[in-house]
Amino acid sequence: MKIQVAVVVLLQMSFFQSLAQEHDFPYKKSKKDFVIAPLSIITNLTSDYLARENNHNLTVEEITLLNRTDENRLDRNATYFWNRSADDFSNVIFKTLPFVPIALTIPQVINKKWDNASTIGVMYFEVFFFTKGITGITKSITGRTRPYLYNTSFTPEERYNFQENGAPIGNTSFFSGHTSATFAAAVFLSKTYTDIYGKGTWSKIIWCTSLTLASATAYCRVASGEHFPTDVIVGAMVGSAIGYAIPVLHKVNPEKLTVSILPNYFSVCYKF
Repeated sequence: MKIQVAVVVLLQMSFFQSLAQEHDFPYKKSKKDFVIAPLSIITNLTSDYLARENNHNLTVEEITLLNRTDENRLDRNATYFWNRSADDFSNVIFKTLPFVPIALTIPQVINKKWDNASTIGVMYFEVFFFTKGITGITKSITGRTRPYLYNTSFTPEERYNFQENGAPIGNTSFFSGHTSATFAAAVFLSKTYTDIYGKGTWSKIIWCTSLTLASATAYCRVASGEHFPTDVIVGAMVGSAIGYAIPVLHKVNPEKLTVSILPNYFSVCYKF
C-alpha cells in the first residue's frame, strides 16, 4: 500500500511539474467566438426542441414488427447484445471524462493568468455544447431504432419495458452521444495540453489514456446493446473533429493548409 501511495504521489508531482513548464500561451479569444459560442447555444436549443417533438419510445406493436435483417451486416450483430454492466461502465466514463478538461484552467488560475483561463473555458464551452447540440439534432432527425429493441431473446413487452425502466429512448440511436462527448473531451484535452505544455511524456500519456477511455466508452455502448457500430464510429469522428477544430481556430499562430498548383505539379501541405 505504501509503495502504491508513493507511486501516485510521484506521478502527481511529475504531472504538476510538467504544468509549470509552460510555453507561450498558444490561444487567444477572437471575433470568431461571437459566432461560434452563440452557434453552440443555438444548436443546443434546437436539439432540445427537436427532442421534445421527435424523440419517443417505440410501442409494443412497433417493436413486434422490427426485423434485424433490415440492418446492414456491419451493424446487425449488435442486435444480439444486452449488457447492463457495459452500460454502467460507459456511464462512469461519460460522467467523468467530459469534465476533466476543466482542470487545464487550474494552473492558469493559480498563476493569476485570468485571460488564459477564460480562453480555455470559452473554447471548451464551445466544444462541449456544440458537440452536444449536433449530436442531439442528428438523433432527432434520423430517429434510428436502438439495437436492443431488435433483440428477440426478449419478448416485445420486455423490450418495451426496458425503455420505460431506464434504457435509452428507443429512436435515438444515431449517433452515440456518449461516444461523441468522450472523444470531444479526449481530443480537446490532449490537443490543448500538447499545445500549451509541449510534446513530452505527459502529453503522450494524456493522448493514450484519454483516447483509450473514449474508445472503451464506444465499445461498451455497442456491447450494452444501446448502439450500433456505425453509431459509435460516427460519434467518435464528430466528437474528435470538434474537439480538435475549436483549439485550431483559436491558435495564435494558426495551423495552415496550403495548396500549390504548378504545371505538372500539385501539392497540399498542412502545417502544424
